[in-house]
Amino acid sequence: MQGFNKYHPPDYDPAKHSSLNAYHGKHALGDRARKLDKGILIVRFELPYNIWCDHCNSHIGQGVRYNAEKSKVGNYYSTPIWNFRCKCHICQHWFEIRTDPANTRYVVHSGARQKHEEWDPAENGGIVLDQKTDTPPDAFHSLEKSVTQKTRALSAAAHLHALEEDRHSHWSDPYSASSLLRHNFRKAKKVRLESEGRAEGVRERYGLGERVGVQDLRTPAREEVREEEDRDNSTITPASPALQALSARLGLASALKADPFLPSRSSPSSSSSSSKAGGSSAERLKKARQLVGLVGAGGGGKRKRE
Repeated sequence: MQGFNKYHPPDYDPAKHSSLNAYHGKHALGDRARKLDKGILIVRFELPYNIWCDHCNSHIGQGVRYNAEKSKVGNYYSTPIWNFRCKCHICQHWFEIRTDPANTRYVVHSGARQKHEEWDPAENGGIVLDQKTDTPPDAFHSLEKSVTQKTRALSAAAHLHALEEDRHSHWSDPYSASSLLRHNFRKAKKVRLESEGRAEGVRERYGLGERVGVQDLRTPAREEVREEEDRDNSTITPASPALQALSARLGLASALKADPFLPSRSSPSSSSSSSKAGGSSAERLKKARQLVGLVGAGGGGKRKRE
């Protein structure tokens, strides 16, 4: 870390010497202020543009830096004009560059000449951005333009006023608007949870497992379904034709699983030779087939299973 302590000699008297620089007889800027009695300060100066040296006719590029002698040579109103005296690093010849406050630029005063690199876009086929014409403006065109701008401003102001009134009508009472949003959200959430609950109940009732998703069984709530769900020990009627068909097919499959040797069609001779369990199975099978036939006929012309 750099030390900031300063050495004070034994004969240093603060009352006699204002600072250590005054005690040693040096300036605070050091060697840069060696010509300060002549009004010259040594500064680091960078060329603002390309120049040609008049003595050796060498090219000096923009950005080359020199230890220049800075001095004041005049004023432009209250703005000082500074002169920078530099020595060419090639031929040791001096040249001077001054500030031009009137045109906010630097000018070469002596010892060199500026390399002009102005490019005219009109002569070289470029695009002229600022075209200054000496022809007077068209008064009618200016009037039409001003009238059009006024009309647009009035229409835009009316539109903005309507938007402000609309926003004010919606959000004049933020508490009521927020309460309404929360109420609608809770209502929609309740309906969604009830639908998911009914679908989950159907899936568990028929043992569908994970093969059928809850979103496939979700149905809108109906008043008759709610009344049947409130009843105890009652059979719940499915809410849609698709669920009715599914219930009928599951009942038919259950009957066939209970007695797989049932005849395909019930006949009078089979009732005499069948047992009580067989007769009950045949009756369940017959009812299930009739239900499937009714659902198929009412749900889009499905064929009855024979």
